[in-house]
Amino acid sequence: NYKLLLSAHPVFGRIQTTKAELPNPQNPNTYTMIMRKYLQGAVIEDIQQLENDRVLEISVSNKNEIGDSVKVTLVMEIMGKHSNIILIDKNENKIIESIKHVGFSQNTYRTILPGSTYIAPPKTDARNPFDISDENLFELLQTEDLSAKNLQKLFQGLGRDTANELSALLETDKLKNFRDFFNRGVEPNLTTKAFSAVRFSDSQDQPEFETLSELLDYYYLDKAARDRVAQQASDLIHRVQNELEKNKKKLVKQEKELAATENAEEFRQKGELLTTFLSMVPNDKDSVELDSYYTGEKITIPLNVALTPNQNAQRYFKKYQKLKEAVKHLTGLIEETKQTINYLESVEFSLSQANMDEIEDIREELVQAGFMRRRSTDKRQKRKKPERYLASDGKTIIMVGRNNLQNEELTFKIAKKGELWFHAKDIPGSHVVIKDNLNPTDEVKTDAAELAAY
Repeated sequence: NYKLLLSAHPVFGRIQTTKAELPNPQNPNTYTMIMRKYLQGAVIEDIQQLENDRVLEISVSNKNEIGDSVKVTLVMEIMGKHSNIILIDKNENKIIESIKHVGFSQNTYRTILPGSTYIAPPKTDARNPFDISDENLFELLQTEDLSAKNLQKLFQGLGRDTANELSALLETDKLKNFRDFFNRGVEPNLTTKAFSAVRFSDSQDQPEFETLSELLDYYYLDKAARDRVAQQASDLIHRVQNELEKNKKKLVKQEKELAATENAEEFRQKGELLTTFLSMVPNDKDSVELDSYYTGEKITIPLNVALTPNQNAQRYFKKYQKLKEAVKHLTGLIEETKQTINYLESVEFSLSQANMDEIEDIREELVQAGFMRRRSTDKRQKRKKPERYLASDGKTIIMVGRNNLQNEELTFKIAKKGELWFHAKDIPGSHVVIKDNLNPTDEVKTDAAELAAY
Protein backbone atom coordinates (compact mmCIF):
# COMPACT_ATOMS: atom_id res chain seq x y z
CA ASN A 1 0.00 0.00 0.00
CA TYR A 2 1.05 3.59 -0.65
CA LYS A 3 0.25 6.66 1.39
CA LEU A 4 -1.35 9.30 -0.82
CA LEU A 5 -0.72 12.92 0.12
CA LEU A 6 -3.06 15.63 -1.14
CA SER A 7 -2.25 19.25 -0.29
CA ALA A 8 -4.32 22.34 -1.09
CA HIS A 9 -1.63 24.65 0.29
CA PRO A 10 -1.64 27.99 -1.62
CA VAL A 11 2.08 27.66 -2.42
CA PHE A 12 2.95 23.97 -1.96
CA GLY A 13 -0.24 22.39 -3.34
CA ARG A 14 0.44 18.91 -4.76
CA ILE A 15 -0.60 15.26 -4.96
CA GLN A 16 1.95 12.51 -4.46
CA THR A 17 2.66 9.22 -2.77
CA THR A 18 4.79 9.70 0.32
CA LYS A 19 6.90 7.78 2.79
CA ALA A 20 6.80 10.62 5.29
CA GLU A 21 5.20 10.03 8.68
CA LEU A 22 2.58 12.74 8.99
CA PRO A 23 0.49 13.13 12.17
CA ASN A 24 -3.30 12.75 12.18
CA PRO A 25 -5.21 15.68 13.72
CA GLN A 26 -5.99 15.14 17.42
CA ASN A 27 -9.35 16.88 17.01
CA PRO A 28 -10.53 16.17 13.45
CA ASN A 29 -12.75 18.83 11.87
CA THR A 30 -15.95 18.23 9.92
CA TYR A 31 -14.11 17.92 6.61
CA THR A 32 -11.82 15.23 7.99
CA MET A 33 -14.73 13.28 9.47
CA ILE A 34 -16.64 13.32 6.17
CA MET A 35 -13.54 12.22 4.27
CA ARG A 36 -13.04 9.32 6.67
CA LYS A 37 -16.69 8.31 6.27
CA TYR A 38 -16.46 8.04 2.48
CA LEU A 39 -12.83 7.08 1.94
CA GLN A 40 -11.79 4.82 4.82
CA GLY A 41 -11.62 1.29 3.45
CA ALA A 42 -12.48 2.48 -0.07
CA VAL A 43 -10.88 1.27 -3.30
CA ILE A 44 -9.44 3.59 -5.96
CA GLU A 45 -10.88 2.52 -9.31
CA ASP A 46 -9.46 5.17 -11.60
CA ILE A 47 -7.24 8.26 -11.65
CA GLN A 48 -7.47 10.80 -14.45
CA GLN A 49 -5.71 14.07 -15.13
CA LEU A 50 -7.92 16.51 -17.02
CA GLU A 51 -6.29 17.66 -20.26
CA ASN A 52 -2.78 17.98 -18.80
CA ASP A 53 -4.15 20.56 -16.39
CA ARG A 54 -3.58 20.78 -12.64
CA VAL A 55 -6.82 18.92 -11.98
CA LEU A 56 -6.86 15.27 -10.92
CA GLU A 57 -9.96 13.09 -10.49
CA ILE A 58 -9.73 10.02 -8.26
CA SER A 59 -12.73 7.68 -8.67
CA VAL A 60 -13.41 5.70 -5.49
CA SER A 61 -15.88 2.95 -4.56
CA ASN A 62 -16.93 1.98 -1.04
CA LYS A 63 -19.78 0.42 0.93
CA ASN A 64 -22.17 2.36 3.13
CA GLU A 65 -23.52 1.25 6.52
CA ILE A 66 -26.02 -1.19 4.97
CA GLY A 67 -23.58 -2.61 2.44
CA ASP A 68 -24.71 -0.73 -0.66
CA SER A 69 -22.10 0.40 -3.16
CA VAL A 70 -21.20 4.08 -3.00
CA LYS A 71 -19.17 5.78 -5.71
CA VAL A 72 -17.54 9.14 -5.14
CA THR A 73 -14.94 11.22 -6.92
CA LEU A 74 -12.19 13.09 -5.15
CA VAL A 75 -11.19 16.10 -7.24
CA MET A 76 -7.83 17.73 -6.61
CA GLU A 77 -7.46 21.22 -8.08
CA ILE A 78 -3.93 22.60 -7.75
CA MET A 79 -4.30 26.29 -8.58
CA GLY A 80 -2.21 28.35 -6.19
CA LYS A 81 -4.31 30.19 -3.62
CA HIS A 82 -7.44 28.69 -5.23
CA SER A 83 -6.28 25.08 -4.68
CA ASN A 84 -9.01 22.80 -3.36
CA ILE A 85 -9.84 19.18 -2.54
CA ILE A 86 -13.46 18.41 -3.39
CA LEU A 87 -15.48 15.25 -2.68
CA ILE A 88 -18.27 14.66 -5.23
CA ASP A 89 -21.19 12.22 -5.46
CA LYS A 90 -20.36 10.55 -8.77
CA ASN A 91 -23.94 9.69 -9.70
CA GLU A 92 -25.46 13.13 -9.11
CA ASN A 93 -22.32 15.25 -9.66
CA LYS A 94 -23.11 17.05 -6.39
CA ILE A 95 -20.45 18.35 -4.01
CA ILE A 96 -20.43 16.45 -0.71
CA GLU A 97 -17.70 18.57 0.92
CA SER A 98 -14.62 20.61 0.05
CA ILE A 99 -11.62 21.73 2.05
CA LYS A 100 -12.35 25.33 0.98
CA HIS A 101 -15.84 26.72 0.49
CA VAL A 102 -16.28 29.21 -2.37
CA GLY A 103 -19.53 31.18 -2.51
CA PHE A 104 -21.09 33.10 -5.41
CA SER A 105 -19.70 36.39 -4.07
CA GLN A 106 -16.19 34.98 -4.45
CA ASN A 107 -16.62 33.30 -7.84
CA THR A 108 -19.46 34.06 -10.24
CA TYR A 109 -18.48 31.20 -12.60
CA ARG A 110 -19.00 28.41 -10.05
CA THR A 111 -19.69 27.87 -6.36
CA ILE A 112 -17.96 25.18 -4.33
CA LEU A 113 -20.34 24.42 -1.48
CA PRO A 114 -21.91 21.22 -0.11
CA GLY A 115 -24.96 20.37 -2.24
CA SER A 116 -23.88 22.47 -5.23
CA THR A 117 -23.44 20.92 -8.67
CA TYR A 118 -19.75 20.49 -9.38
CA ILE A 119 -18.50 22.58 -12.29
CA ALA A 120 -14.95 21.98 -13.47
CA PRO A 121 -12.57 24.93 -13.88
CA PRO A 122 -13.04 26.73 -17.23
CA LYS A 123 -11.28 25.14 -20.19
CA THR A 124 -8.78 26.91 -22.40
CA ASP A 125 -8.13 26.62 -26.13
CA ALA A 126 -4.67 25.20 -25.50
CA ARG A 127 -3.70 22.11 -27.54
CA ASN A 128 -2.67 18.76 -26.12
CA PRO A 129 1.09 18.58 -26.87
CA PHE A 130 1.06 14.77 -26.79
CA ASP A 131 -1.55 14.05 -29.47
CA ILE A 132 -1.45 17.06 -31.80
CA SER A 133 -0.82 15.96 -35.40
CA ASP A 134 2.50 16.68 -37.10
CA GLU A 135 0.68 18.78 -39.70
CA ASN A 136 -1.05 21.03 -37.17
CA LEU A 137 2.05 21.19 -34.98
CA PHE A 138 4.28 22.17 -37.90
CA GLU A 139 1.90 24.99 -38.85
CA LEU A 140 1.78 26.28 -35.27
CA LEU A 141 5.54 26.21 -34.88
CA GLN A 142 6.03 28.11 -38.14
CA THR A 143 3.41 30.82 -37.59
CA GLU A 144 3.12 31.41 -33.85
CA ASP A 145 5.22 33.39 -31.38
CA LEU A 146 7.30 30.74 -29.56
CA SER A 147 8.14 32.78 -26.48
CA ALA A 148 7.69 30.96 -23.17
CA LYS A 149 4.66 33.07 -22.27
CA ASN A 150 2.88 32.32 -25.54
CA LEU A 151 3.78 28.60 -25.45
CA GLN A 152 1.83 28.37 -22.19
CA LYS A 153 -1.23 29.69 -24.05
CA LEU A 154 -0.73 27.39 -27.04
CA PHE A 155 -0.16 24.07 -25.24
CA GLN A 156 -1.62 22.36 -22.19
CA GLY A 157 0.39 21.53 -19.10
CA LEU A 158 3.33 23.92 -19.41
CA GLY A 159 4.65 25.59 -16.29
CA ARG A 160 6.87 28.65 -16.52
CA ASP A 161 10.20 26.81 -16.21
CA THR A 162 9.17 24.09 -18.67
CA ALA A 163 7.97 26.72 -21.15
CA ASN A 164 11.31 28.56 -20.85
CA GLU A 165 13.20 25.34 -21.57
CA LEU A 166 10.97 24.46 -24.53
CA SER A 167 11.20 27.97 -25.98
CA ALA A 168 15.00 27.74 -26.01
CA LEU A 169 14.88 24.33 -27.72
CA LEU A 170 12.55 25.59 -30.46
CA GLU A 171 15.11 28.05 -31.77
CA THR A 172 16.34 25.26 -34.10
CA ASP A 173 14.80 22.12 -35.66
CA LYS A 174 11.42 22.99 -34.16
CA LEU A 175 9.33 19.90 -34.95
CA LYS A 176 11.97 17.35 -33.90
CA ASN A 177 12.93 19.19 -30.72
CA PHE A 178 9.27 19.60 -29.75
CA ARG A 179 8.56 15.87 -30.17
CA ASP A 180 11.78 14.87 -28.39
CA PHE A 181 10.96 17.17 -25.50
CA PHE A 182 7.55 15.63 -24.83
CA ASN A 183 8.70 12.06 -25.49
CA ARG A 184 11.62 12.17 -23.08
CA GLY A 185 11.40 10.06 -19.94
CA VAL A 186 10.80 11.42 -16.47
CA GLU A 187 14.06 12.46 -14.75
CA PRO A 188 13.12 14.06 -11.42
CA ASN A 189 15.91 16.46 -10.42
CA LEU A 190 16.37 19.07 -7.74
CA THR A 191 18.05 22.41 -7.14
CA THR A 192 18.22 24.26 -3.83
CA LYS A 193 15.18 26.37 -4.76
CA ALA A 194 13.12 24.33 -7.22
CA PHE A 195 12.58 20.97 -8.88
CA SER A 196 11.44 19.62 -12.23
CA ALA A 197 10.05 16.37 -13.62
CA VAL A 198 12.56 16.40 -16.48
CA ARG A 199 16.19 17.40 -16.69
CA PHE A 200 16.70 20.89 -18.09
CA SER A 201 19.75 21.94 -20.10
CA ASP A 202 21.09 24.07 -17.23
CA SER A 203 20.69 21.38 -14.53
CA GLN A 204 23.48 18.98 -15.43
CA ASP A 205 24.94 18.76 -11.92
CA GLN A 206 21.69 18.56 -9.97
CA PRO A 207 20.73 15.43 -8.00
CA GLU A 208 18.23 12.99 -9.50
CA PHE A 209 15.63 10.80 -7.79
CA GLU A 210 14.09 7.48 -8.74
CA THR A 211 10.55 8.85 -8.61
CA LEU A 212 8.82 12.21 -8.50
CA SER A 213 7.34 11.33 -5.12
CA GLU A 214 10.80 10.73 -3.63
CA LEU A 215 11.87 14.12 -4.96
CA LEU A 216 8.76 15.80 -3.52
CA ASP A 217 9.26 14.17 -0.12
CA TYR A 218 12.86 15.37 -0.02
CA TYR A 219 12.08 18.88 -1.27
CA TYR A 220 9.00 19.63 0.82
CA LEU A 221 10.13 18.02 4.08
CA ASP A 222 13.41 19.90 3.81
CA LYS A 223 11.55 23.08 2.85
CA ALA A 224 9.14 22.67 5.77
CA ALA A 225 12.12 22.42 8.12
CA ARG A 226 13.74 25.47 6.52
CA ASP A 227 10.48 27.41 6.72
CA ARG A 228 10.17 26.61 10.44
CA VAL A 229 13.73 27.83 10.97
CA ALA A 230 13.02 30.99 8.93
CA GLN A 231 9.91 31.66 11.00
CA GLN A 232 11.77 31.10 14.27
CA ALA A 233 14.66 33.27 13.10
CA SER A 234 12.60 35.99 11.39
CA ASP A 235 13.45 38.65 13.99
CA LEU A 236 17.15 37.75 13.78
CA ILE A 237 17.14 37.86 9.98
CA HIS A 238 15.34 41.21 10.03
CA ARG A 239 17.78 42.68 12.55
CA VAL A 240 20.86 41.44 10.70
CA GLN A 241 19.56 42.72 7.35
CA ASN A 242 18.75 46.13 8.87
CA GLU A 243 22.20 46.36 10.47
CA LEU A 244 23.83 45.33 7.19
CA GLU A 245 21.95 47.99 5.24
CA LYS A 246 22.78 50.63 7.87
CA ASN A 247 26.49 49.77 7.88
CA LYS A 248 26.72 49.64 4.09
CA LYS A 249 25.25 53.16 3.91
CA LYS A 250 27.68 54.26 6.64
CA LEU A 251 30.60 52.84 4.62
CA VAL A 252 29.57 54.78 1.50
CA LYS A 253 29.40 58.00 3.53
CA GLN A 254 32.78 57.38 5.20
CA GLU A 255 34.45 56.62 1.86
CA LYS A 256 33.05 59.85 0.39
CA GLU A 257 34.43 61.80 3.36
CA LEU A 258 37.80 60.11 2.87
CA ALA A 259 37.80 60.99 -0.83
CA ALA A 260 37.23 64.64 0.13
CA THR A 261 40.55 64.65 2.03
CA GLU A 262 42.58 63.91 -1.10
CA ASN A 263 43.55 67.61 -1.46
CA ALA A 264 45.35 67.63 1.92
CA GLU A 265 48.76 67.59 0.22
CA GLU A 266 47.74 70.62 -1.85
CA PHE A 267 47.18 72.64 1.36
CA ARG A 268 50.62 71.64 2.69
CA GLN A 269 52.30 72.70 -0.55
CA LYS A 270 50.54 76.08 -0.51
CA GLY A 271 51.68 76.65 3.08
CA GLU A 272 55.26 75.74 2.14
CA LEU A 273 55.25 78.07 -0.88
CA LEU A 274 53.86 80.98 1.15
CA THR A 275 56.54 80.39 3.81
CA THR A 276 59.34 80.14 1.25
CA PHE A 277 58.29 83.28 -0.66
CA LEU A 278 56.93 85.18 2.37
CA SER A 279 58.47 88.49 1.27
CA MET A 280 56.61 88.28 -2.04
CA VAL A 281 53.19 87.81 -0.43
CA PRO A 282 51.13 91.04 -0.30
CA ASN A 283 49.18 92.13 2.79
CA ASP A 284 46.31 93.75 0.93
CA LYS A 285 45.38 91.31 -1.85
CA ASP A 286 43.14 88.24 -1.89
CA SER A 287 45.59 86.08 -3.88
CA VAL A 288 49.19 85.76 -4.93
CA GLU A 289 50.84 84.11 -7.93
CA LEU A 290 54.05 82.20 -7.15
CA ASP A 291 56.42 79.83 -8.97
CA SER A 292 55.78 76.31 -7.65
CA TYR A 293 58.92 74.21 -7.23
CA TYR A 294 56.63 71.18 -6.94
CA THR A 295 55.23 71.42 -10.48
CA GLY A 296 57.58 73.89 -12.19
CA GLU A 297 54.57 76.04 -13.07
CA LYS A 298 52.99 79.18 -11.67
CA ILE A 299 50.26 78.71 -9.05
CA THR A 300 47.65 81.16 -7.74
CA ILE A 301 47.12 80.88 -3.98
CA PRO A 302 43.98 82.46 -2.42
CA LEU A 303 44.65 84.70 0.63
CA ASN A 304 42.61 86.07 3.51
CA VAL A 305 43.20 89.84 3.47
CA ALA A 306 42.45 89.99 7.21
CA LEU A 307 45.54 87.87 7.91
CA THR A 308 49.26 88.52 7.57
CA PRO A 309 51.26 86.52 5.00
CA ASN A 310 52.62 84.28 7.77
CA GLN A 311 49.13 83.75 9.21
CA ASN A 312 47.89 82.77 5.74
CA ALA A 313 50.68 80.20 5.51
CA GLN A 314 49.80 78.83 8.97
CA ARG A 315 46.13 78.68 7.94
CA TYR A 316 47.04 76.28 5.10
CA PHE A 317 49.21 74.16 7.43
CA LYS A 318 46.30 73.88 9.89
CA LYS A 319 43.96 72.75 7.08
CA TYR A 320 46.54 70.17 6.04
CA GLN A 321 46.96 68.89 9.60
CA LYS A 322 43.19 68.70 10.12
CA LEU A 323 42.70 66.68 6.93
CA LYS A 324 45.66 64.45 7.76
CA GLU A 325 44.10 63.63 11.13
CA ALA A 326 40.75 63.09 9.41
CA VAL A 327 42.36 60.60 7.03
CA LYS A 328 43.75 58.62 9.94
CA HIS A 329 40.42 58.75 11.79
CA LEU A 330 38.33 57.86 8.72
CA THR A 331 40.66 55.03 7.71
CA GLY A 332 40.12 53.46 11.13
CA LEU A 333 36.36 53.97 10.94
CA ILE A 334 36.19 52.47 7.44
CA GLU A 335 38.14 49.40 8.53
CA GLU A 336 35.87 49.02 11.55
CA THR A 337 32.73 49.33 9.39
CA LYS A 338 34.08 46.79 6.88
CA GLN A 339 34.74 44.34 9.72
CA THR A 340 31.19 44.86 11.00
CA ILE A 341 29.79 44.21 7.51
CA ASN A 342 31.90 41.06 7.15
CA TYR A 343 30.73 39.89 10.56
CA LEU A 344 27.05 40.53 9.79
CA GLU A 345 27.38 38.77 6.43
CA SER A 346 28.84 35.75 8.24
CA VAL A 347 25.88 35.78 10.66
CA GLU A 348 23.48 36.09 7.72
CA PHE A 349 25.16 33.06 6.13
CA SER A 350 24.96 31.12 9.41
CA LEU A 351 21.24 31.89 9.66
CA SER A 352 20.68 30.61 6.12
CA GLN A 353 22.29 27.28 7.08
CA ALA A 354 21.08 26.94 10.67
CA ASN A 355 18.74 24.33 12.10
CA MET A 356 16.32 24.95 14.96
CA ASP A 357 18.93 24.13 17.63
CA GLU A 358 21.48 26.56 16.17
CA ILE A 359 19.12 29.56 16.01
CA GLU A 360 19.39 30.22 19.76
CA ASP A 361 23.19 30.04 19.56
CA ILE A 362 23.13 32.77 16.92
CA ARG A 363 20.66 34.82 18.98
CA GLU A 364 23.04 34.63 21.95
CA GLU A 365 25.93 35.62 19.70
CA LEU A 366 24.08 38.74 18.51
CA VAL A 367 23.24 39.64 22.12
CA GLN A 368 26.90 39.33 23.12
CA ALA A 369 27.96 41.38 20.07
CA GLY A 370 25.57 44.16 21.10
CA PHE A 371 23.24 43.94 18.11
CA MET A 372 20.26 42.66 20.13
CA ARG A 373 18.97 42.93 23.67
CA ARG A 374 18.29 39.82 25.66
CA ARG A 375 14.56 39.16 25.81
CA SER A 376 13.03 39.07 29.28
CA THR A 377 11.82 35.52 28.58
CA ASP A 378 15.23 34.33 27.38
CA LYS A 379 17.35 32.11 29.55
CA ARG A 380 21.04 32.16 28.87
CA GLN A 381 21.56 29.16 26.62
CA LYS A 382 24.40 26.77 27.18
CA ARG A 383 26.61 27.18 24.15
CA LYS A 384 26.55 24.16 21.83
CA LYS A 385 29.87 22.65 20.84
CA PRO A 386 31.07 22.50 17.23
CA GLU A 387 29.71 19.48 15.38
CA ARG A 388 31.75 16.30 15.01
CA TYR A 389 31.89 14.26 11.79
CA LEU A 390 33.57 10.93 11.10
CA ALA A 391 35.85 11.12 8.07
CA SER A 392 35.67 8.57 5.26
CA ASP A 393 38.64 6.64 6.71
CA GLY A 394 36.29 5.56 9.50
CA LYS A 395 38.46 6.84 12.37
CA THR A 396 39.40 10.51 11.97
CA ILE A 397 37.16 13.11 13.61
CA ILE A 398 36.51 16.37 11.76
CA MET A 399 35.03 19.25 13.77
CA VAL A 400 32.89 21.96 12.18
CA GLY A 401 31.79 25.35 13.56
CA ARG A 402 28.26 26.31 12.51
CA ASN A 403 28.30 29.95 13.63
CA ASN A 404 30.81 32.60 14.71
CA LEU A 405 30.82 31.56 18.38
CA GLN A 406 31.48 27.93 17.46
CA ASN A 407 34.09 28.99 14.89
CA GLU A 408 35.91 31.05 17.53
CA GLU A 409 35.79 28.25 20.09
CA LEU A 410 36.97 25.65 17.58
CA THR A 411 39.83 27.74 16.18
CA PHE A 412 41.18 29.30 19.38
CA LYS A 413 40.27 26.83 22.14
CA ILE A 414 39.71 23.34 20.75
CA ALA A 415 42.18 23.11 17.86
CA LYS A 416 45.72 22.07 18.78
CA LYS A 417 49.01 23.13 17.30
CA GLY A 418 49.72 21.32 14.03
CA GLU A 419 46.12 20.32 13.32
CA LEU A 420 44.90 21.27 9.86
CA TRP A 421 42.38 24.14 9.67
CA PHE A 422 40.06 24.77 6.71
CA HIS A 423 37.88 27.73 5.68
CA ALA A 424 36.37 28.83 2.37
CA LYS A 425 38.40 31.74 0.97
CA ASP A 426 36.91 35.26 1.03
CA ILE A 427 33.36 34.19 1.94
CA PRO A 428 31.56 33.57 5.26
CA GLY A 429 31.43 29.95 6.35
CA SER A 430 32.37 27.23 8.78
CA HIS A 431 35.77 26.76 10.38
CA VAL A 432 36.80 23.11 10.02
CA VAL A 433 39.57 21.27 11.90
CA ILE A 434 40.89 17.73 11.44
CA LYS A 435 41.30 16.50 15.03
CA ASP A 436 44.13 14.41 16.48
CA ASN A 437 45.55 13.43 13.09
CA LEU A 438 48.59 15.48 12.09
CA ASN A 439 49.18 13.49 8.88
CA PRO A 440 45.72 12.94 7.38
CA THR A 441 45.30 11.24 4.02
CA ASP A 442 44.27 13.22 0.95
CA GLU A 443 40.84 11.60 1.25
CA VAL A 444 40.39 12.98 4.78
CA LYS A 445 41.61 16.41 3.66
CA THR A 446 39.02 16.32 0.88
CA ASP A 447 36.32 15.46 3.44
CA ALA A 448 37.31 18.50 5.52
CA ALA A 449 37.50 20.78 2.49
CA GLU A 450 34.01 19.71 1.37
CA LEU A 451 32.62 20.47 4.83
CA ALA A 452 34.24 23.91 4.73
CA ALA A 453 32.81 24.56 1.26
CA TYR A 454 29.29 23.35 2.11
